[in-house]
Formats: sequence, structure tokens, C-alpha cells
Amino acid sequence: MRLLQRAFLFLLAIAIAIYFYATFYAAVDIPESRLLKAASGPLSEIAFSDEQELVKGQRRFVVVIPADNPNPDLCKLISSAIALGYPSPVVVNWGEKSYKAEGGFWAPYLGKISGTLEYLDRVTLPDANEGDKLGEDDLVLILDAYDAWFQLPPNILLHRYHESNKRANDRLAAQWGVADDIPMKQTIVVSAQKRCLPTSEEGSNLHCEALPESDLRPDAYGEKTDTEATYYDNIRPRYMNSGSFMGPAVDMKRYFRRVKERLEKGLAEGLPFPGDQGIFAEIFGEQEVWRQWRRDFMGRFPNTEAAAFMQRDGEFHVGLDYTQNLFIPTVYAENDGRFISLNNKSTIAQHSFALGISHVHLLGVPEDLVDTYNPLADILPGADWGEMALYADFFTTAVPVVLHHNAWKDGVKERRIWWWDQTWYFPHLRQLLELHLKPGKLRPLASLPAHNGGHLKYFAPKSDEEKRKPRAFSRDTVKTGFDEIEFDAICRYENETKDSKKHWYDEVFRDNKGPI
Repeated sequence: MRLLQRAFLFLLAIAIAIYFYATFYAAVDIPESRLLKAASGPLSEIAFSDEQELVKGQRRFVVVIPADNPNPDLCKLISSAIALGYPSPVVVNWGEKSYKAEGGFWAPYLGKISGTLEYLDRVTLPDANEGDKLGEDDLVLILDAYDAWFQLPPNILLHRYHESNKRANDRLAAQWGVADDIPMKQTIVVSAQKRCLPTSEEGSNLHCEALPESDLRPDAYGEKTDTEATYYDNIRPRYMNSGSFMGPAVDMKRYFRRVKERLEKGLAEGLPFPGDQGIFAEIFGEQEVWRQWRRDFMGRFPNTEAAAFMQRDGEFHVGLDYTQNLFIPTVYAENDGRFISLNNKSTIAQHSFALGISHVHLLGVPEDLVDTYNPLADILPGADWGEMALYADFFTTAVPVVLHHNAWKDGVKERRIWWWDQTWYFPHLRQLLELHLKPGKLRPLASLPAHNGGHLKYFAPKSDEEKRKPRAFSRDTVKTGFDEIEFDAICRYENETKDSKKHWYDEVFRDNKGPI
């Protein structure tokens, strides 16, 4: 009799699961050939983390860059990170040829997604090297390799990350309506852009109309804000750009694993996914459809194992950096910002007027930057953030931590070269690098007040005490520690030799002093 009862309960759970899956995917409206199986991996990996809670203690923070080829543009990202006091970046896919052989057209996306996921899986294992190991709540920043620069120090990034999550979670709580048992939260922040891409004609269903509205000021672009204008000039950023991700390791693994499953399905079936953004954004769009569906069924959602599986497959804790205070992708915003001294009110007013901004939005140095540590202080006492060249958006007032040069119109991708010497750190780059490449005891990257007293402190991985150059992730060195990559190896032009007329250091430093 007991056996029959168990069998009945098992069949009932299956029936409930089928019902809810059918209801959800009908709402999502994904073509049958594109449906994924349930997410794989241990159930422990799906537990909601408490990342938005500032809990007293210590966590690690790591910068991850997927890259398989050397380039001066890659060197600029790495150099800007080290010069500003970030952990030395970990490079995944370095020297990895298997993705190229396996993936064909898909190779770059297979490497970015699969290589990063393999890194996250391996460094969170119990037997990973202590110097490179990550805990599930440790923070991971993943950036596109060849067109991004840092401009603000890590304490600002970490503070803004938590502020972004708090804003998003307050918004989710208000939409849910009750304080308890909110089945959604934000722990992963991804960069936002003005246009929903790729289009459905290109093979992805991003559910553009289901995505949340931006929480930027409603008049950010004047009276025509959010109206269809030429080249999306007046649209507030509310769509995913897959160039920058930041979140706790446990949640990043879940998100990247789901994306990898979708990628592998496309690879097997020959589906025309035009790049990784289509897959990352599609999963995000499905999450937002699920969230709205979940709100619509509030109070009528059963507390069953089947419902728990639905929760696992719909909610990934992903949200966007609508304010662009963390990351600015310049695509569809080519003319919205430039490098400028924020104390220079007259120049700001001139540029604002030229852009049609009748009342200046950009009003000096951001509050969180005014009293923060200045990386130039060690070599230039009295350095003032307001007198240093910072990239700022005249419409949104964002002064981002990371600038992503992914705009392409009229050849502006070359700003990676044209604007490099406009950064505040460029004249001091060699000196800053020499300072930060010295081994030494780790100091907190940020110390944030915890909700239960004390502070939450972020540190670089322990390897940074001795290994200050970028490090290469390899499955062969997970237990022994990642090897450093020499600047000559990672910064050179792909075909550069000793006899080349132009060397990487001629572009990165432009000081006629050779390599570092």
C-alpha cells in the first residue's frame, strides 16, 4: 500500500511539472526546436544566495577576461586594471585551440561561454589551489577583452555593484507587493544598451517588449525620450549588452551553464545564433517573462517540488546596469559622451548645448567619487578627480567604471587608438604599473558597512600577493596555481617579431622607452 502511495505521489508531481512547464513555455512562446531541457548540475547550485545582503566578513573579487590571442588592445584593458589597483586579471582560453577546432563559426562564442564556465567550475572545487580558489559568494567580473578600459578604482565598482542590486531588489519587492517569500532577486549585473539586438530575424527571441523599463530619469533625452529616433539616439538603455557581467560565482555558474546549453543546442542543430549576445539576452528575456508570469500567479503557485523545478529554470538573478554607472557600451551612444574634466563647467555646458541639452545634466564629480582614494595620490600628491580626464555621458550623467568601445558607426571603433592617450592615467601608466606590479601583502579593495555591524571587505585572490602579472587559467594548473603571462606575450601584435617596425609598447606607452 505504501508503495502505491509513493507511486501516486510521484506521478502527481510529474503531472504538476508538465502543467507548469507547458503554461510557462506557452507564455514564453519559444519555437519547439529551441526549447532547452531542464538545467543540469547539482541542485545545491540553484540556491538563492544572499549577495544583496552586506554580511560582515571577507570575500574575494576577481577580474576574468576571455581571450585567446595577444593584442595591444587586450594589453590596454589589463594595464588599466593593474594601474588602478584591481586584481591582476585571470585570462581564460589563453592558448586554447580546441574551441577553434570544435566550434567553426561558433568558436569565439563557444570559447567565451564554455571557457569561462569551466574556469568558474574548477576554481570553486575544494581541491583548487588556495591562491586562485573562489567561494560561491566571491565576486566575478567578466569583460570583453579587446575594446574595454577601466577608468575608476575597484572600491567604486564594488560599491556601485551593491547599490545597483539594492535598487533592483527594492523595485522587485515593490512589484511583488509583500515583504516575504519574494521568488526573484538580482545578484548579477550586466551592461545595458539602447537597442534590442540581435533581432528575431537573426535567430534569437529576446522578448524585447517584456523587458523592464529603464529606471533612468524619464527626460534623460528631453521630450523625445524613448521615442523611435534616428539610430536610437533618444532611447534609454534597457536592453542587454553582453560585454560586461558581474556577480557571485554561484549565480554566474548557473547563468553561464544555461547559456552554454542553449549554445550547444544551436551548434548541434545549425541554428543561426549571431553571437553570444543573442543567447545571453534570450535567457534574460525568458527570465523576465517568467517573473511577470510568476507575479500574475502570486498566491496560486503551489509549494511543491515541481514548483521548485520551475523556479530553478526561470530565475537567474540577472538584471541590467540601467544607469550605466558600472559599464558604458558606446554602441548607439557614439556622441553622448567624451573625456572631460568634471570641474570644467563651461566646457560641459558647451558640449551639452551642442547635443541639444538645454539644461545641463552633468553637474561635476559624482558624490561617491569625491572623497574616494585617488590612484594618482602615490605619485602625484593632491590629485583631484575633478581635474582629471574622465569619460562622462552628458545625457545620463554616468561616469562609468568601465568604458566599452563597441560603437562602430563611421569608424569610431578606432577610438580604442584615438582616445587612449586621453585617459587620466595614460601619462603615468608606466609608473603606475611599476608600482602595482610589486609583490606585497593584500589590502582590502573595498570595505563596505555590513547590515549586521562590522564591514564586508573584498580582497584580490591570494595569488596576487606574489603573482602581479596577468595569470592564465588552465585546467592543468588548477591545483598548483595559475602561471603568469609576460607582457611581451599578451600585449604584442599577433604577427609581431623583434624585427617589426612597430611594437606593442609603442602603442600602449607611446614614450619611446621600450617594454615594461
